This record gives sequence, C-alpha cells and structure tokens, in this order.
Amino acid sequence: MKHLTFVFIFPPYTGASFRFPSCSLYVCVNSSYASVMYGVVKDMASDSFVPSKIRVECTPIHLNLGARHGTRAPTKKKIREFDGLAARLEILLQEAKRQSKSLDKIPAWLWEWKSPWQGKQTGGELIPQGEDDLYHLGIRMREKFLELFDQEYNPDIYPIKATQVPRASASAVAFGMGLFSGKGNLGPGLQRAFAVISESHASDTTLRFHDCCQNYKGYRKSQEPAVDKLKEPVLDEIARGLVGRYGLNLTSKDASSLWSLCKQVFRFDYPYGPHSFIFI
Repeated sequence: MKHLTFVFIFPPYTGASFRFPSCSLYVCVNSSYASVMYGVVKDMASDSFVPSKIRVECTPIHLNLGARHGTRAPTKKKIREFDGLAARLEILLQEAKRQSKSLDKIPAWLWEWKSPWQGKQTGGELIPQGEDDLYHLGIRMREKFLELFDQEYNPDIYPIKATQVPRASASAVAFGMGLFSGKGNLGPGLQRAFAVISESHASDTTLRFHDCCQNYKGYRKSQEPAVDKLKEPVLDEIARGLVGRYGLNLTSKDASSLWSLCKQVFRFDYPYGPHSFIFI
C-alpha cells in the first residue's frame, strides 16, 4: 500500500543576515514560493542549478513532504514596527529639509511611504498569494508523482498534518485542494473533502517541539543576547553606509526595520521592488 505524508510547518525561528545586497537573494520563511522559484530560474540561466535525476527504471513508492506555510501577511509585531518606522522616517525627512541637505539622494518612495498595514488589528494570516502558491504546489506534486495518486482517497494513505497555527492549516487546505482537484464531485472544480490533522501545541512534540521542550526554550532564551551581539556590528555597518549614501541620520534599529520592510514587500514585488534597491 502506498503511504504519503504531507506536513505543514509554522517555523519557530527566522534567521537574518544583513549582508545580502538585495532581497532577491534572501530566502527564508518570509520568501514566497514564487520568489524562491525566481532564484532557481536565475541559477538555471547561469548553469549553476543542477536538477535531481530520477532513473527511468525507478518507480516512486513513498513520499514525505515537509513544507512551510504559504506567503503570509506581516505579524502584529511587525505591523507595529512598520508603524514606528513610518513615524521615524517622517521625522528624519523633515530634519533633512530643515538642514538643507542634498535631497536628491533620498529615494523618492521614502517621501510618500506610509505603512500599508497602519491600523490593522490582525496579522500573520495566509494571503491570496500564499493560497495560490500552495494550491499550485499540490497540482505540481500530483503531476510529478502520478503513480502515487492512482488510488481512491483515504486519510490513512494520504495523511495531511499541520501545526495548530491558522496560516499553516490554511496552507494545508490550499495544498490539498490542488492535490486532489478534479478527484471529487464538489463544485465546478470537482473538489473533494479531505482531512487535515493537527495536534495541540502542548502535545505536538514533532512540529511544535519549540513550544513543548523547556530545555530548548531555555537554551534559546539564553542565546538571545549573544545573537543580538553578533548582529550589532553588521547593523551598525549598514546604518553607516545608509547615512553616507542618503544623508539621513539612520540608526542600526532603522536599518533593521528597513530590511524587514524590504523582505515583506519583496513577497509582492519580486524580483525587485523600489524598497529592495535601498540596500544595493
């Protein structure tokens, strides 16, 4: 009997590197599937991408997929950060005007930018682009492994599991809709019902170990000061570069917030948006 397992994960931690010159080179939980594919296509064009080869005599018999959630909206914490950045930029721009600095060096979008999430009370939810990403990932997965999807649907054969986080479970649903599209009798798309299993945070030791393991939580908390210390010289260096380039008195905190904005907007404006050019 074939057995396939699909797991959708809410990642516990996002690393950050501030040495990348452009968001198009930055792949993390903030990156959309489409932006990652853009990077793959670039690698293929430069002959640096080597696809995996499946021998013709081989037949797939088992498949496990571990996938992150689809592209999401900024979290409530990030929304507050962007609101603060908008207020901070307004102060810096007015200060530059008063000091009669060379204003032509300042990117035009900074003069008009307001946080598009200002006043939003919710955050972190799966957005339409994320739904589309996972829906088409499901379709591609089925087309690539047709031999594994020739049986009638059964939740024991095709289990789908998601962490108990709305954007992860919504991603699992979007993926399943693509995976089983045309396999049922529901609606014009011939969808079918399918099961998505989720455990509570307190007992999910596989996907939510970072919530369950006290040793992990304690170790991570103990390492935060050291990680922040490692970031400081990098952020300071970038802040100095931005000050020299644009004549605005940007701090390392401002540089960090601008980088977060660059990553966030890149989800919608890949491969480049005006925000990404601030670091090039």
